[in-house]
Amino acid sequence: MNNLWLWAVLALCLPLLFVPWALQPEQGGPAQTLPSLSAHVSVYQVRAGDTLSAIASRFGVPVAWIMASNGLTSTTIYPGQQLIILKDGVLHTVKPGETLDAIARAYGVSAESLRQANNLRGEPQVGARLFVPEPKTVPLASFQGSGLQWPVRGPISSGFGPRIHPIYNVPSFHTGIDIAVAEGTPVRAAAPGRVTVAGWEGGFGLLVIIDHENGYETYYGHLSKVLVSPGHYVQAGDVIALSGNTGLSTGPHLHFEVRYLGTPVDPRPLLP
Repeated sequence: MNNLWLWAVLALCLPLLFVPWALQPEQGGPAQTLPSLSAHVSVYQVRAGDTLSAIASRFGVPVAWIMASNGLTSTTIYPGQQLIILKDGVLHTVKPGETLDAIARAYGVSAESLRQANNLRGEPQVGARLFVPEPKTVPLASFQGSGLQWPVRGPISSGFGPRIHPIYNVPSFHTGIDIAVAEGTPVRAAAPGRVTVAGWEGGFGLLVIIDHENGYETYYGHLSKVLVSPGHYVQAGDVIALSGNTGLSTGPHLHFEVRYLGTPVDPRPLLP
């Protein structure tokens, strides 16, 4: 009987020791640090007027880290919501079929670092929360499931990959896709992120670059007018510019480019 009583007490107390969201946060400010992890876990309770970017700046972490740790697919938050925040990494919830190697690749870290950080000897169980220290990228759900949004709608006049340069007439590699639209067509952000470039950039002409804070950047080139400024945080679908024919361009269109860790990747698999 005594053993049964002991196990009942442990069953009630263990979640309070090891589950971050069981902490009671201080509204509108940093809450208690979870002592059972070395990752400086805090729980923050959102107050009226908070934005995800402002909270991220307050804690000195990327927006994408907060989104990944809390399973957010957008930057929309609401008062009273409790957010798990880690200062030196993210918490990843293991999904069916995921292996440690696959999780490590997704975050740009080594499997061994995950083993050491989580004291693992085998494969993690489905539903387990893994601490990912200092990820180089964050695979946000919006990039894995629903993908990026189309910045404009129109036929693709030039795809990603090798081609003959339309102006210099020499073999070249096209680092994005060209979407044929009339000049002045509203150009929308393909995903949430922060504007890092908004102005003239050589052959791109008028260009907007958005950093999505998860290893991905999107480029919007040959614009006729820019409607955002560097530092501006935008939501998916926000109008950021008007399409045009500036820079090295042979006609009105939008050059849309996606870069992952600085390397251009084909946007098509990420688009619906």
